[in-house]
Amino acid sequence: MPRQTEQRRAQIVAWLEGHDLAEVEELSRQFGVSLVTIRKDLTALEQRGLLRRTHGGALYSQKTLYNPTIREKLRLNRSLKQAIAQRALSLITEGDSLFLDSGSTTLELAKAMKHQFRSLYILTNSIPVASELADSRWDVLVLGGNLRPRSLALIGPATERALEVYRADKAFLAATGVTLEHGYSTPNPLEAPTKRAMLKAAKQAYAVVDSSKLGHAALASFAALEEVEALITDDQAPARFLESLEQRGLGFLLAGAPEVQPVGPI
Repeated sequence: MPRQTEQRRAQIVAWLEGHDLAEVEELSRQFGVSLVTIRKDLTALEQRGLLRRTHGGALYSQKTLYNPTIREKLRLNRSLKQAIAQRALSLITEGDSLFLDSGSTTLELAKAMKHQFRSLYILTNSIPVASELADSRWDVLVLGGNLRPRSLALIGPATERALEVYRADKAFLAATGVTLEHGYSTPNPLEAPTKRAMLKAAKQAYAVVDSSKLGHAALASFAALEEVEALITDDQAPARFLESLEQRGLGFLLAGAPEVQPVGPI
């Protein structure tokens, strides 16, 4: 797919998220392309579960599997996410400074951390994570930015500028999709730059992703597989996917399978 097409489709999804419903003619004017091109874009995006076609237009897909709300995410694969959080604890050292990304798995990590450590410095763009850690007695810095209602994440230029100032020992990042070709991805193209800025501001970055996301690509990529120290996932991860990581010398840790050793430079 041409990069220009990919960018336009990402912008269409972001625009629809703010407007809920739009007609083909309106989108054609907004993005300066033909009606035929817009219809092709909408068809492709509907096939990916990112919107729903209506007569003469499109409706933002509020219930899409690829872009659920934070409350919906908390009910999906919760036991796997809790296992991943427990596995991630082994990478944290007392006194660490940590970036915690927005996501249901990072929220489970925040819950697990409270019972393990006396002193940590947390930087987060997640309202639920900040709320969870409000009584932790740790230093918690909430990164400012624009509030994304679906994930309750703070994102955008203000968040990215704040991340230019701070550095942390480790970052734990959530992802909605992971593929060998496109790396780690998110359904919201406005959230991807924030995730990338967090990755770059950490000495080490880890992805916490349950196995249901492996092999699926969301709309906007924010990191290549090689840019993350290791993938932390659960022991239901497809063997073929893990074999591909091994062949490329990439690290991974499996929750529920402590005998598995990371392959990469952890």
